Amino acid sequence: MPSLCKGDLAARSYACAVKGPLYHKRPLFCSELKGERAMDKILDILLLLDPAMEALLSERGIGEDDIRPVVLHAEGNGVYLEHGNGHRLACFTPAHVTFWVEYLPKGNGYRIFRAYTHRMKILQGFNMASGKESPPIGWSCSPCGLPLELAAVKLTYLGETFVVDLPACPSCQRVLVSEENAVTRMALAEQMLEDK
Repeated sequence: MPSLCKGDLAARSYACAVKGPLYHKRPLFCSELKGERAMDKILDILLLLDPAMEALLSERGIGEDDIRPVVLHAEGNGVYLEHGNGHRLACFTPAHVTFWVEYLPKGNGYRIFRAYTHRMKILQGFNMASGKESPPIGWSCSPCGLPLELAAVKLTYLGETFVVDLPACPSCQRVLVSEENAVTRMALAEQMLEDK
C-alpha cells in the first residue's frame, strides 16, 4: 500500500467512475502523483466546466476530483496527446479505472471538453502495425512530437485479451482511446465479460 502523506487522510474518498462488480472507493494517495504536496496541487487546479459538461459528467459518475489528478499528472509530467486545435488529451489510471480528459489550458485554469472512463487495461509496449491504412487522426504525442498512427493494440479485462486497432504513437506507443470507443464498444465488451 502506498505511504500516506500529509493531506491524504483529509482527502475525500476516491470513487471509481463506473459502478458495478468492480466498484470501490479508496483514498487518493499523494505518493501516486509524486510529491508530498500533490494533494494541495490537485485541490488548487481550477476546472472550467459549462453546464452541459457538468450534466454529462454527473451522468457518467465522474467528479471534479476524478478530473484533477488526470490534469495534474499530464501537466506535471508532460504526458498528453495534442490536437492541432491546441486541445490536450490525457489519461490516468489510479486504480482499476482509466480516466480520460480532453482539456485546454485557459488562464489559470483548464477548460474541460470531455471526460470518460474505461476499465479495460491497455497492455503498453505490445503494439503492432495495423493491417489497415491509417486515416489522418489529428492527434500527436506531445513527448515524442509524432502524429498518432493506427496500431494493433492489446487490451485485457477480467482475464480476456483483445487486439483492436487504435491510434498510437509510433515511437513510445502511447495509445489514444476515443470517447466513442470507451463509452460504446469498450463499455459493451466490459459488460458482456462481467455478465459471463
